[in-house]
Amino acid sequence: MAARLKLRTTFHKSGSIFDVDEDKVSVKDGCPAVATIESIGSESKLLVIRYLLQGPKLFNELLRYSGINSKTLSSALKSLEHNRIVVRQVISTRPFTVQYSLSPAGTALESVFEAMGEWGRKWLPQLPEK
Repeated sequence: MAARLKLRTTFHKSGSIFDVDEDKVSVKDGCPAVATIESIGSESKLLVIRYLLQGPKLFNELLRYSGINSKTLSSALKSLEHNRIVVRQVISTRPFTVQYSLSPAGTALESVFEAMGEWGRKWLPQLPEK
């Protein structure tokens, strides 16, 4: 039986988000926050998750609400489905209709979005303009 390795970053907070059990998660640089950002970290993926937090949506609804072009939206949905954040369900074959919803892992991101929103409301006005 392999021994469990615990990676630690330079942050020294026992039991914090910076502790990683390598048997359970593969992360870049030993940081689960970095791995999370890689899983959900494009603008199109964030928009998809944001709209799906409101409830299941058809592909065309996501296309209309998000303003993302269809190729980018399709790519984002495939990536999120691959990462088990989004669930794809074929509703009908004639006409072909697909509904997308969040998996339990995707739904768990709601608190993350709320925290990022709070951070943005507080700190974005103080950042230098582009």
